[in-house]
Amino acid sequence: MPEQTFSLPNISAEDALSAANSGALEMIDMRKPEAVRASGIRLVGTSSRDPYKFRHDDPLTQSLGRIAVFCVHGHEVSHFACALLRIHGVDAFLVEGGIEALQAAGAQTIPAEQAQ
Repeated sequence: MPEQTFSLPNISAEDALSAANSGALEMIDMRKPEAVRASGIRLVGTSSRDPYKFRHDDPLTQSLGRIAVFCVHGHEVSHFACALLRIHGVDAFLVEGGIEALQAAGAQTIPAEQAQ
């Protein structure tokens, strides 16, 4: 039997920023709390969720808009969040390269303690 592969929809950091800036996409920071503390930053215009508490009953699972999730590098944490959202029918994507790629693409940052 041929090996089956599965991949989640992804979006480049550049395209995610462009779509978020035009209002066509909501970006969600899914970094673990310790990663946020270590970096000391948040991205301007993004919401956040604690991945340790992200569950099927989170209000994001009922979203009707497009959502892009990111973590530090764009690996396990954002894959989990994207998969959970897609299970609930949300048009979700993961950002290739995570917050590092978003910063390299020009995302504006603020100190984490100033984020809402």
